[in-house]
Amino acid sequence: MGLATCYPCSKYLLLVLNIIFWLSGAALIVLGVLFALRSEVQPVIHLFNLNSFPLSSFEIAAFCVIIFGIIIFFIGLFGLCGALRDSRTCLIFYIVLITTILLAELALFTYLAIEHEQWHTLIKQRLTSQMKNYNHLQASQYERAVDYVQNKYHCCGIESAHDYSNSRVPASCCSLTDATASCTVEQVGASGTPGCYRVLTEGTIYWGKFFVIFELSLCILALLGIFLAICVCQNAMIYEGYFPAPYHV
Repeated sequence: MGLATCYPCSKYLLLVLNIIFWLSGAALIVLGVLFALRSEVQPVIHLFNLNSFPLSSFEIAAFCVIIFGIIIFFIGLFGLCGALRDSRTCLIFYIVLITTILLAELALFTYLAIEHEQWHTLIKQRLTSQMKNYNHLQASQYERAVDYVQNKYHCCGIESAHDYSNSRVPASCCSLTDATASCTVEQVGASGTPGCYRVLTEGTIYWGKFFVIFELSLCILALLGIFLAICVCQNAMIYEGYFPAPYHV
């Protein structure tokens, strides 16, 4: 009775769980694409497009979300296939794949927890160094991105207006529409305008909390999926004669 009751419950729960995985993977792919293509994000992407990196940190984050979504999408397909057909091959591959991803995520989060301050410092230093090369006379894609971010988020420089060379700051720091108008460090300091890095970091942390909650939920569901897949796989092996069926009184 125990095995007869456990098997159908495990199988149908595994089906529901992998439908959730499949839909979550598809949602992550769509969100990653929309994030990378959203018009408001493009100036921020150009702002963080550091010379030493082929892609900006925002583009890398978007691609990571898309790749992670594709992996989750295929995990859901393997789980659905294994549960529907009682396929030991799909179920074993499903268990190995989820276990590998969980270990990789654990290693990644551990690394980020240890090195996040160093990465913050490195990115801030490179952005500050790049800001000193701001061209006040001829606006390129980078200058337009800086002006857009400073106008939209009412910030100036990376840490402060003093990041600009020769104490000359763009008109966007004073929210002036005329690019030829004068804007001084004293004006920015008097208005209490914060640095853009702090403003953007606060926004990233805010949305990052939702991503962490989503990740933790997926990890819990993944552990449940491993347990259910083992139950279904064990039943398939008993059915095929690999293990003797348990005796019930």
